[in-house]
Amino acid sequence: MATLHPLASIALTAIRVNLLCVALFFAYQIRLFAVNEFGRVIHEFDPWFNYRASEYLAEHGPHQFFKWFDHMAWYPLGRPVGTTIYPGLQFVAVWTWKALNGMGYLVTLNDVCVFIPAWFGVAATVCLGLLTWECTRCLDSAIWASLIMSIVPAHILRSVAWAFDN
Repeated sequence: MATLHPLASIALTAIRVNLLCVALFFAYQIRLFAVNEFGRVIHEFDPWFNYRASEYLAEHGPHQFFKWFDHMAWYPLGRPVGTTIYPGLQFVAVWTWKALNGMGYLVTLNDVCVFIPAWFGVAATVCLGLLTWECTRCLDSAIWASLIMSIVPAHILRSVAWAFDN
């Protein structure tokens, strides 16, 4: 394979960096449509329950969280949350909220729960690009994979901001 002229190499690198930035921009902005349109609101039942569970975890700690019996869910019976939940989402939300506030970014737990799916959507886009590069050792394939992942409707559906669900 012939080597590229130094200017062509610089131009190719600039194009690749720009395409990767476009992928990350799309991955984030597409997922923020509902937030930009309607505000920082959590929609639907399951995301709202997960937000309430995160609030409970932040307020009472993990020991009480796993013993929590929620009388507001599964009415009229209630729900033993500690034995019927996958707690990873709530722990990540509370840790992120505490970390951001600890670094001086004053955000509410609601804001963190609204934005976490969009942040994870961007992270998934980056991870797929890295996985593609690892498998193919082709930077162009990794960039195209990131571009495609940023706009795949099935992934957007599960990672749109406000969809705070497992």
